[in-house]
Amino acid sequence: MGADKEPESPADESKIPPLNPEDPLKGLTDEQVKESLSFFGKNEIIIPETPLWKLFLKQFIGFLPILIELAAIVSIAVQDYTDFGIILAMLVINACLGFHEEYKAKKSLDELSHQLESEVAVRRN
Repeated sequence: MGADKEPESPADESKIPPLNPEDPLKGLTDEQVKESLSFFGKNEIIIPETPLWKLFLKQFIGFLPILIELAAIVSIAVQDYTDFGIILAMLVINACLGFHEEYKAKKSLDELSHQLESEVAVRRN
């Protein structure tokens, strides 16, 4: 068995600015907020956008598509062009249907995420 790696240590704690407010009911001061923003950056979650062509090509990866691709390779190797054409059409139709369903699901998820409230009330000063 391989040697277990130790988890990476967090950033040097001496460099992290203290952000604990003296009075939790008041919250952070404007100066502490600016210091936190300059040190940590904005508190955002960046959602990567998947290009549509990657979404389509992803339909050709998986157990069933690879099995169909192997069948197409075997049929072309034995020079059975009719079966190759049928298998290739089956592969493309499967990819188109899978892409359509995944695209609809992605659009629905995007609409739902835009409807969610993304702002939080905070205390300042």
